Amino acid sequence: MVAVLFWVAIAILGFVVEMHTNAFIGVFVGFAAALAFVVALSGFGFVVQAIVWLVVSALAIGAIRPLALRRFRNRHSELDMSRPTDTSMNDLRGVVELVVGDVDHPGKVRIQGESWRAVTDWPSEIPDGTPVVVKKAYGTTLWVDPT
Repeated sequence: MVAVLFWVAIAILGFVVEMHTNAFIGVFVGFAAALAFVVALSGFGFVVQAIVWLVVSALAIGAIRPLALRRFRNRHSELDMSRPTDTSMNDLRGVVELVVGDVDHPGKVRIQGESWRAVTDWPSEIPDGTPVVVKKAYGTTLWVDPT
């Protein structure tokens, strides 16, 4: 009976760990513990249960995990922060708070009551108080043009 509770606890722990990490290992450890639970209910000794758990965990992590990671990591829905993104900030208007220059000389703009880091492609800096419009974003840096 103790072994059955042990495998239930390991299975639950594996799934809880998986929810809080992105390692994609806990699910396989939890699944293997569920199989060891079934073996325990069948009356096999703890050594056999542990061997089933270890073998199934190792096989699943070694064989299934790489395939699953490749499948989930190649999703097109992930954002590539190295490219400009279309955001809800595009086309919003604001005012320069701190002179906005190129990427080496970022400034600040106020849009809808919030201050944002901003840069521009314009050949000259945009001075304080100039109205601007958001053209694109890289992460939390806005690219603005004077209006």
